[in-house]
Amino acid sequence: MPPDGAGLTRNLRPRGNFLELSDNDRRSLLKDEYLLLQNQYEDFDRRSLTIKGWVASGAAAALAISFSTSYRVSEMIPVFVTVIALVFWYLEAKWKLFQYALADRIRVIEAYFRDDPDKPEASPAPFQIYAAWYKSYAKDEPIYEYERPYRPRPLWSRLITAALQPFVSALYVAIVFLSVVSLVLLLSMGTKS
Repeated sequence: MPPDGAGLTRNLRPRGNFLELSDNDRRSLLKDEYLLLQNQYEDFDRRSLTIKGWVASGAAAALAISFSTSYRVSEMIPVFVTVIALVFWYLEAKWKLFQYALADRIRVIEAYFRDDPDKPEASPAPFQIYAAWYKSYAKDEPIYEYERPYRPRPLWSRLITAALQPFVSALYVAIVFLSVVSLVLLLSMGTKS
């Protein structure tokens, strides 16, 4: 059996600058695009968890080293860990914005497949991943009428919202808190000796 999409070229008919697709061809191509997008969306979370594991391990090791060393700069290790945690927190929030920018395209395709009467596009064109991503990420354009009161939002506002979500912020808040506690303990130990 030929793979999905095989033989579609014989059913493509030029229409201006666009190709006219039969409904079956459109459904097949959008299904493939949907599966790709859904996998990419979930892959952001998998990679995020991997990076969080590295950050947590590195922070724990660095803070442990700060207590086991006698160098005068040991107080700087918690400061360094805090800075690194804040940088990764920012990067993860930015990463979440990249991920969320895929969601609008996923929603458009899902609305098409469930034949939603309020679907944003009656017959969405396949192969529009980047165009849809850009509209969502850079412009935050609403795709449904009910979104107009709160979209578009400035990028900085969406970044702060993403950064403050508990599943994004929890680890970094804990690392910053432990780093501050470590710094206070190290400084109090240093003044006693």
